[in-house]
Amino acid sequence: MATPIPLSSKLAATAQTGFSLRQSSQPNYHFDWHTHDCAMLLWPQVGSLDSRWTAEPGTEHQALQLVRHTALLLPVSAAHSTRSRASRQRHGELYLRPELLGRRSRFGAFRLDAATVAMLDALSAPALAPQSAEPLVQALVAQLAARQPCQWLQPALADQAQPLSQRMLKCYARALDLESPMPTVEAVAGELGVSVRRLQRACAAELGSSPVAIRRLLLATRARELIAQGMGPSTISLQLGFTHSGHLNRLLRGVPA
Repeated sequence: MATPIPLSSKLAATAQTGFSLRQSSQPNYHFDWHTHDCAMLLWPQVGSLDSRWTAEPGTEHQALQLVRHTALLLPVSAAHSTRSRASRQRHGELYLRPELLGRRSRFGAFRLDAATVAMLDALSAPALAPQSAEPLVQALVAQLAARQPCQWLQPALADQAQPLSQRMLKCYARALDLESPMPTVEAVAGELGVSVRRLQRACAAELGSSPVAIRRLLLATRARELIAQGMGPSTISLQLGFTHSGHLNRLLRGVPA
């Protein structure tokens, strides 16, 4: 980044409400290094984003791969670049004037909880009335201010050389480690930027099994671990994303220990 980094001004777009929303579903998206004159929240909705940024001029850049349920909040004038290698991707960009964020805002990569994801999905909905967007943005800013940025996300580009099935297993393992519901096969395929059929072929060739069977095995294994720790079926069902304990029982009967 020896050459001057161009400014992509967003102040005019944010003048009326203090924020401006943009979405992109451009295949193989790539926006090289640039800065904004306001803060920016960046989050994937479909597929993943390879993001690089420097919080301050002259500092070493950071690189992370953002996936569904993660986001990156950058301060004013932070240089950054964004790339998606997937032919199918969609992401959101929320530009925020500094006064809207306040002094207590934290910047960096965030793991989003269900409430924050729901707010972002609602904010991105085409049918959202303009007057409904402002309270949603205020609630979103408050939600992020109450959370700590995390540094656990995978380095961008590091996974690209790995077999597709291994990248799928990382998606499942991440959900289990975070005690969040296991993503569906369709959601994982979308996060990895491939079709379900391609993921199925990769798993058959690399692991000799299907994504559904692997997902069921991982769920059953974790459920049995939690049972051994003394956790009740209803609590386990909630943690693993089952609607009720009957589904958990059927899984355990169908997957041998």
